[in-house]
Amino acid sequence: MKLPDSGLIPIQPSRWVQQFKQGGCVVLKLSISLPRLVGDGPGVRRINRYYSRLADRWRARWTGSLLCRAKEAHRLAHGENRPFFPWEVQADYTVTLQTPERLSLYWEAYEFTGGAHGDTVRHGDTWELPWGAPMPLRCFLPPKRRRAFVLAQVAQQIQAQVDAGEGLYFPQWPALIKSQFDPDRFYLTPEGLAVFYPLYAIAPYAEGIPTFPLSLPTEPAAPEKAPIINH
Repeated sequence: MKLPDSGLIPIQPSRWVQQFKQGGCVVLKLSISLPRLVGDGPGVRRINRYYSRLADRWRARWTGSLLCRAKEAHRLAHGENRPFFPWEVQADYTVTLQTPERLSLYWEAYEFTGGAHGDTVRHGDTWELPWGAPMPLRCFLPPKRRRAFVLAQVAQQIQAQVDAGEGLYFPQWPALIKSQFDPDRFYLTPEGLAVFYPLYAIAPYAEGIPTFPLSLPTEPAAPEKAPIINH
């Protein structure tokens, strides 16, 4: 695979946008934008296949059961002479780090189905290039006490925010950051890596998706070959 002069694989969004109507009224607005690597080779094909299947899964959900629910909500609102606000769903991504050796990003799926606000789900992906192998969190942390290493920094940052009046967390957050921690929820940045928690997991909705940048150890983790997984 020939790379551009920068050594970076070009990334172009793969988009799909559609509106669904019932009785002349828009009931559902749908937008999907996920990454597509430009080029050839097993890694590019593997990563593109993963995001293509991901888009298919969200599209099937949104044009299936959720569209039926939106149409029913519109029908009920019309019958009761109430205003109906179109439901909105979208998937989008943000590249957080790209080098010739690694690609890291997070993607989010947002659903608004009426009510005060919508719901957002975030997932992080980190890939070893050019093979297209997923890299787990353990690749970047010391081999011992990885979980304790992460949770100690998360707790320190939350406590600092609480003390400064800059963050609002549930009173039981010391226990929640342990029970709700998922090592798959991370991504790389030029400064290191960041871990995050879902909406409502450790803080109210107003705090969004709590994200915590980690200071990596001075001694890097032992090299570990990321497994090649055929998505």
